[in-house]
Amino acid sequence: MKVSSGMHPKREYIKRLQASIQVKGFVTTALTVALLSVPPMAAHAASPSGEERTAALWYVDALGIPAAKAEGLTGKGMRIAVVDDGINLQASELQGANINVHGNYCLNQDTGKPIPADSPDGAISQHGTSVVAMLVGNGRASDGGLGTVGIVPDAQIDFYAAGPLVTEEQEAAGWDKICPSSQGSDGAFSGDAWRNAMNDAVSSGASFVSVSLAGSVTTFKQGLVDAGRLGVTVVASALNPGNDSLGVGAFPAAGNGTVAVNAVGRDNKVIGRSDGFGGGLQVGNGNMTVGAPGVRILSMNAQWQPTIEHGTSYAAPLLTGALVLTSQKYPKATHNQLLQSLINTTDKSLRDGALSWENDLGYGIASLPEMLSRDPSGFPDVNPIFVDDPSDPRCKGPRSSAQPTTMEKCRWAQYPTAQEIKDAKSSSNPIAKPEDNTKKSQSSGFLTLISAIGAGIVVLVAAGVSIPMLVRRRRRRSATFVQVEGAGLQQTGPNYPVTGPGAGDPKNAGVQKAPIHPGSAPIRPAHGQGTNTLSDAPDSTRKTERNEE
Repeated sequence: MKVSSGMHPKREYIKRLQASIQVKGFVTTALTVALLSVPPMAAHAASPSGEERTAALWYVDALGIPAAKAEGLTGKGMRIAVVDDGINLQASELQGANINVHGNYCLNQDTGKPIPADSPDGAISQHGTSVVAMLVGNGRASDGGLGTVGIVPDAQIDFYAAGPLVTEEQEAAGWDKICPSSQGSDGAFSGDAWRNAMNDAVSSGASFVSVSLAGSVTTFKQGLVDAGRLGVTVVASALNPGNDSLGVGAFPAAGNGTVAVNAVGRDNKVIGRSDGFGGGLQVGNGNMTVGAPGVRILSMNAQWQPTIEHGTSYAAPLLTGALVLTSQKYPKATHNQLLQSLINTTDKSLRDGALSWENDLGYGIASLPEMLSRDPSGFPDVNPIFVDDPSDPRCKGPRSSAQPTTMEKCRWAQYPTAQEIKDAKSSSNPIAKPEDNTKKSQSSGFLTLISAIGAGIVVLVAAGVSIPMLVRRRRRRSATFVQVEGAGLQQTGPNYPVTGPGAGDPKNAGVQKAPIHPGSAPIRPAHGQGTNTLSDAPDSTRKTERNEE
């Protein structure tokens, strides 16, 4: 399905590719999922009204962003690496933000020249711009009305422009599906721009990386190995609603130790079942961690006008921001302890008084207020979502009769393995410092409209709308984060974005471990404390199917 600029399909569309590819014992069936976007509000997709925009900013109150700001938690002094297609630094919502752009990864296969990392062309940068706005958006749209509000407005963003998706027309003209990073003297293209962008983001010095793209294990494996070696937390969006028979989706979300995030609406239901966006069949993830807001979210379209969209691509940056805020408040807590806190303070964990896991929302809907209310340093310094050995109960599939004996057959996640990370740590070859192809955004001061938005959201709460909030995090080292969206288990094939026009469409192609807490019990809510939680899922991703044992 081709999603034209400015068009908003009423339903997600899944297109099965013809080939199934056998890779290391897994059968990967490539699928694409079109952008999940609410139906047009008018025949010509008019901008949403002020009331509609206020309603679509429900995540602000649900995540407790105003309360965090009142504590002085705005992400100041924190650093996040984001990997996505491209960015438009002139977008109204990004004015005043501290953004460094790293580009020159993807080459135009007609000219051989780098595709611009910073571009006003929505086909190149709408997705990445929308994702970054969830982190540092100033709340003001291009028409002067309410716009996207970021969860960490004062954080430094290092944006790695991996390059846009290859369109159907370009592929028909002979372009490779995977965006190349180099060209030989014979004119032949090679390399993988997305892989290079991911590797550079992980080795940039940011301890948190956010990615809203979904691609192959080949593209993201080295970055995930390096993340494990360096103690970097990768946050990635899970699959959007699709065919229930398919597997856990594409990488990097399917990676072992990756914080895989699904999307929820303000009714606390997973995307596809939420009243805000229903009708889709939620696939879930074999290593799903938590849920966060991602249904009926105020964003921007390819013409840079405000619009309302859905998808896990929005959930991933919001969750990344929540982890950053918790890290800012508790700088001594490790990333492992942040992740322990994340899964122990979800709505499900607090309600049940114990950890439990499900396919759709993992350990439950994340709660930033609950995470901020207690010091994570009391938790064990062990990553609760990384599977060390195939004997882990989470490695056994629901229809499997025997426990797998190799990580390649682990249902939770296959890559990277503990041995791969150990080998990387013992290697004498340090990661090369990324080439400095940066472009800084202009800083004109952060325009915060949270107070103005608050009034509208108070009305929602007064009307009896309960808006929980989600947040989660991983082992913390330095005050930097890397976010990855649109992830799932994918072994081969082209890459796809998780949200935005053409998300998941090949035309545009550009763990969770049952936590073991020796001697510690799940945290229970304190007297009088609520359990606000949220979750959201990517607009589109590619899914994969794997053999059951």
